[in-house]
Parts: sequence; structure tokens; C-alpha cells
Amino acid sequence: MLLVSYNWLKEYVDPGISPRELADRLALAGIEVESVEPFRPDLPGVVVGSITAIEPFPGSEKLLLARVNPGGPEVSIVCGARNIAVGQKVPLALPGSELPGRGRITQATIQGVVSSGMLCSAEELGLALGPAEAGILILDPYAVPGTPAGRLLGFDDYILALALTPNRADCLGMLGVAYEVAALTGSRVKLPPAQPPESEKEINEAARVTVLDPDLCPRYTARVINGVKTGAAPLWMQLRLIKAGIRPINVIVDITNYVMLEYGQPLHAFDYDLLRNGEIIVRRGRPGETLITLDGLERSLDSDVLVIAGKAGPVGLAGVMGGENTEIGPATRRVLLEAARFNPAVIRRTARRFNLPSEASQRFERGVNPEWVPAAQNRAARLMAELGGGEVLRGMIDADASPARPRLISVRPHRINEILGVKIPVEEVVSILERLDFTVERGSGRTLAITVPLRRGDIFLEEDVVEEVARLYGYEKIPVTLPRGELVENFAAPDQRVEALARQTLTASGFFEAITYAFINPAQLEKLGLPPGDPRRAAIPLQNPLSEEQSVMRTTLLPGLLKVIQHNFNFREMNQLFYEIGTVYFSRRLPLDELPAEKTSLALAATGFAPEANWYTPSRPAGFFTVKGALEALFRRLGLHRVDFVPAKLPLTHPTRAARVFVGGEEAGFLGELHPETAGKWDFPQAVTVAELDLSVLTAAADLVPRVAPLPRYPAARRDIAVVSSGEIPAQRFEQAIFEAGGGLVDRVALFDLYEGEQIPAGKRSLAFTITYRRAEGTLTEQEINAAQERIEQALSGMGAALRRR
Repeated sequence: MLLVSYNWLKEYVDPGISPRELADRLALAGIEVESVEPFRPDLPGVVVGSITAIEPFPGSEKLLLARVNPGGPEVSIVCGARNIAVGQKVPLALPGSELPGRGRITQATIQGVVSSGMLCSAEELGLALGPAEAGILILDPYAVPGTPAGRLLGFDDYILALALTPNRADCLGMLGVAYEVAALTGSRVKLPPAQPPESEKEINEAARVTVLDPDLCPRYTARVINGVKTGAAPLWMQLRLIKAGIRPINVIVDITNYVMLEYGQPLHAFDYDLLRNGEIIVRRGRPGETLITLDGLERSLDSDVLVIAGKAGPVGLAGVMGGENTEIGPATRRVLLEAARFNPAVIRRTARRFNLPSEASQRFERGVNPEWVPAAQNRAARLMAELGGGEVLRGMIDADASPARPRLISVRPHRINEILGVKIPVEEVVSILERLDFTVERGSGRTLAITVPLRRGDIFLEEDVVEEVARLYGYEKIPVTLPRGELVENFAAPDQRVEALARQTLTASGFFEAITYAFINPAQLEKLGLPPGDPRRAAIPLQNPLSEEQSVMRTTLLPGLLKVIQHNFNFREMNQLFYEIGTVYFSRRLPLDELPAEKTSLALAATGFAPEANWYTPSRPAGFFTVKGALEALFRRLGLHRVDFVPAKLPLTHPTRAARVFVGGEEAGFLGELHPETAGKWDFPQAVTVAELDLSVLTAAADLVPRVAPLPRYPAARRDIAVVSSGEIPAQRFEQAIFEAGGGLVDRVALFDLYEGEQIPAGKRSLAFTITYRRAEGTLTEQEINAAQERIEQALSGMGAALRRR
């Protein structure tokens, strides 16, 4: 935030428009103006008074009786301040006026003497001036009696609050804002006088500067001013500082702040006599060093901090805050003045580390104008000579390790028009850029060679120049147009469609999607109980992990899902259905010498009961067949026909409750209940079933073309069949045999009963199926159905199954 005094700004550029109009112009040009407000409310009834006589007050040693000319008939004022003198101009509050925080002023009679008003201090006028301004406020000796005090003090000034974006560091000073206003209004910028009068003595006889880290301090300048006085700054300067939100301190410190506000270039003044021979060393801090900064706090330093040091040690945090050991005080008579450029990153780091945001660090962090470092140095030295009574030593120490050069950018006018969508003549483009103080030359072909002034550190590319042209041309002049272009039909890739269908189907099946980190703790892979040599154990380690919890790239989605389930168990959430679609990473060898293989996996996990019991719907255990049913629903949705669940013994699953999943003869993944030992390592209080599949296998076999079939026109026939077979033969094989033997007449097969127990031999089980027969061309005859049923019975018998008959 930069507070800009409109009256102060007019010293450098004449906008020719009102403050509110100027705010609107700035806002349209991309510089946000948060507010435009008068500096202070007016002071009706408070005028400039000229003291014509001072007399002792009868009967009191503490009071005085002042005769004051308010621009009319002379009045008598009883006053207790001792800093007044005949001929001074002071603010006089006449009867009927009101002062901030004090209320209405009335005529009073004190020990028989009439007091027709009050002489005012700065505080009584609502001004927080420097410590030296105690007592009655002394005004400009050339002020005319009767002039409204509010007008003389600039209370009618307007303050523009600019909310600058980080790239506009050039507008962190009044001159930078003046250049912007000049570009917007066509005015010219008037620079303040800067070159100081110099003595015969050379600065090299009094000071020396050594920069040990030029990368962190590309430029450091110094001047020495002798014989200064550290009283209060002139009232006009203090008022300008207050308008900018800075508290006046003394004339030397106030000058450094004033010039910083003028140029956007921070400065710092050291008490020369406390520096020991005027030697400055710019270096990194050293472990064990400390510095008490101007706020009275001791700071511990190290090599990450850039310091300004003398022979005896650090005297300031570079670009952030000075040290107490070289502070300007009442006894200061000689000053070493610093103006420098520092590396923005190191200043930002130091300010954040010590929680010391300051006006100086804010400017250094964004970057200062290299060209204005010596200009600001000279301007401050001149003011110290004029206002502080100092004598400026001849010359300036300038340690400039890398002189900055203006950037050259080639710009194509036709490209400007293409980007903005509006035709701006080349002459107008040149005029706009020249108003911005850019140097423009005709280049080869249809290009312009642009030289960017050093103060614009935000202009690097042709597109940056295009933005500047748009700002000055006026965004409001660019017509609103609909985008044009050829519309092409966009199709989702097969893998994207499979992922979308998987999410729809599994969510409809009652599962919730989880999204976990791709980086996991390697200990979680150990808890899965994977055998040595399993590719999932060869996780890729990170070079700079945030923590051990996220130190390797996952090779399976299961650790993330199981961690989610474990977390929910801790909160007594016992019924859980989750799925996740995410990438897993495999390397051919470690350490990596090529990019890892990335695969998209689908993982499911279920535990507890589903659905949760209610008065109408009974619940069932959410286990192996819950997950298998969700997968079968997904396979049907993807049009997968050749799917096999083959019982298997897997490392992390229960020995009798697991299966490998094959799609089109290719292994796609597995399904199974976690092994009790694995579940114990995760501290699970109940069984958990998991599945993980390679989505690329499903995508390769999926039939994503929607199929539409007419409703059947002819009735179906149903027959039941029950067989006793070995428990090792899966029911799915019998279903496949029924379809094959049915000769195209079988429409559906459903397993409706599974029985093991009495009347069934050990190791055997009874399976009962309902077979639905249907033909699209006509109604089936009884003979056709019987013949198909007989073929099916023979096929099942051939598989070693015995038919069960009533």
C-alpha cells in the first residue's frame, strides 16, 4: 500500500485533473486505488495568528498573556506554553471552533482576564509530529494572519491509497507514480534538485566501503556529511511524512524516509563517529554474532543473513533495519549515508526470519531502480546540507559490481493488434511507448526496437510491452468480441471413458471414492507382507522427501486405502466401502536411470456390513462376494465377456478366500480377504477384503460402444438344475458349460442355491441353477427345450458333476 499526497505529487507532475478523476484514470490503467480521502477534516474557526506581544499573566508564574493578530481585531489569549515568541505565526482557535478530541472552544475568563480562544499544539490539531514539536505549533513565518490553518497545513489535500501489485515496484515512490501519471495525462515529469554542494575534503579520506558478497549487494554507495544538527525536520516535511503514514523522528532520519518516498529507494544514516573510522563492510553474518536492532531486540545472526558491518562487528541488517549501536541521536554530528541495491531474495528471507517487515524491505524485496541509487543518495545529501546544516564531503563512494543496462525488446506492431484484437496505428503505439518514457526506434522489417527504462523492472517480453500499450490505449476502448474458431467434436480417450464408467458403477454399488497421496511410507509396504522379489517392494525413493511418511512412490494403491480404513476404525466407523483410481510407479532398476513405468490401477476395499441395517432392508457382511459383485457389475458395464475368477493363494490374502482375475485370458489383478497376519499388522479389528486391478487390461478388452436390444417378443421358459460336484470347481465353469451346451437357446443362467452339509459327501457341494430359455425368432417348443436341457445335463456330467433329482 502506498499513500500518495495529491498536493505533493503535483510538485513533480501536473495531472490537470481532480484527485478523484486521477484515481479513475489510474484504476483503468491497472493500478488499483483503494480510496481517495481528504487528509484531515477541515478546522473551521482555526486561523493563522501573529503574536504581537507577550506579557506576564497577573498573579501566575506559569501562565502568559499573548496578544495575537488573527487577521482582524487583536485578541488576548491566556497560554501556558513557553515556546512562543513575538513575531511567530501560530494556529489560533477562535471561540466557536472545534478541535479534534477537545470539543468546542469558548471565550473564557481566567482570574478576571478574558481569553478569546486558544493557541494550539500539533497534537490538539490531530497531528502526530516529531518529539521536538512539543508546545505550541510554530507555523511558516511567511503565513498571512487570518489564513485558515487547515488550508495552510494541507488538511484539504487528498490522499490516494494505491494497492500495488508485486510487479509494479516502480510506483513505490512519488516519482514513479509521477511517471505513470505523466504517461496517462500527457504531462511532463519535473525531477527535484539533487546534486548537493560539496566541501573541499574528499570522502575517500573519511570512509571506505568493502563489499564481500557482490551477488547479494550489486551496488553500495556512501556519502559523509559533517556538522549536522539533529533537531526537528521542517513542518512541511513532517506533514508529508504523516500523509504517507510515516512517523517523524528527527531531521536526519526524516530526510532518509522522505527521499525513500520520493524515489522509492531506501536509505540508511549511520552515526559516523560510532562506526570507527567510517569503514563499511557488506558481508554475510557469522555464526555466534548478534545485533541489537533499532527496535531494541537482540538478533542472532548466521551466514544466511546479509549484514552491514564495521570493524567491530555488525551495525545493521542489510535492507531491513539498522543497529542500535550506530543509531542517529541528539549527539550525532557526522553522518555516513547509505544507498544500495540488495538481492531481493536475501532481503525477503531476512525480513521473514526476524518478522521485520518494513518500508525499506518491502521495496528491496520487489527490486529498486538501479539508476536511482546515486540520485537518491545525492538528493538526501543535499537536503541534509540545506535542512540539517551539514557539510557534504566531496565525492561519493560507489561500489558497483554489475552496472545495470536497459533491456532491449523487439516488438511487432501487428502482433500487438493480434493480441488485443483491435487496430492501433503504429504512430499511436510509438506515442504511447514514448509517453511511458520508453525509447523507440524503427527496427528491421516491421519491428520496433524498444529500450526499457531501468525503473521498469517488470518489462521483459514483447507481451509485457503489449500490456503497456493496452493500459495506455485504454482497456475500455477495446471492443468486446465473441471468440472465433473452428469447433471440433471432442471425444474422451478410451482410458478416460473406462475411468468415468468405473466411478459411476462403483459409486452406484455403494462404494465411496478415496483419493490418497502418491507418496507413501515404505513401512506400509512391509506391513502388506509382500514376499522378497515382489516388484511392489521395489518402490522408488524420493531425493528430497518432506517426511518419512511420504518418502517413496507407491507401487500399489492398497497402503493408502488401508490407511483410510484404519483411520476410520479409530473413530468407530466399522462399515466401510471404498475404491480408488490412481497411478502407481514401477522401475526397471534402482537407482533410476530412466523414467519409471506409470500404470493406472483400480483398488477396492470393503469391511463391516452393507448396507447398514434398517427396519426394512437387512444387512449382509461386506466381504469377498460384495467386492466380487461390484467388480462383476463393472465388467458388465464395460462389456467384458470373458472374465474368470480363479481361486489362488496370494501373499497378502487369506489362503482360501482369494482369486486372481483374468480378462480375455490376461491377468488383470486379484481379489481377496486380507490375511489375518496382514490385518493384525494394521490393527484391524475385523476382516477386510481388497481388490486391485490394472485398468489398462480392462481398457484393452472393453467394448465401449453402447448396445441396444429390442424387448423380447416371445415368452421365456425356465428350468432348474442341481448338481453335486467337487468344491474345487467354481460355479462359473458350470455356467459357461450351460451356455455352450444350450446351443444359443440359453438367455440367462443364475445360481440360486449353494449347499454343503448333510446328505452331501465331504469335499462336495450342491449347486442349483435357474436356466432361462428364449429364442428371438419365435416361441420354443417343449421338444426343443427338453433337447437343450438334456445336452446341458450331459455336459455337466462330463465335468464330473452328479445330477440331483427329486
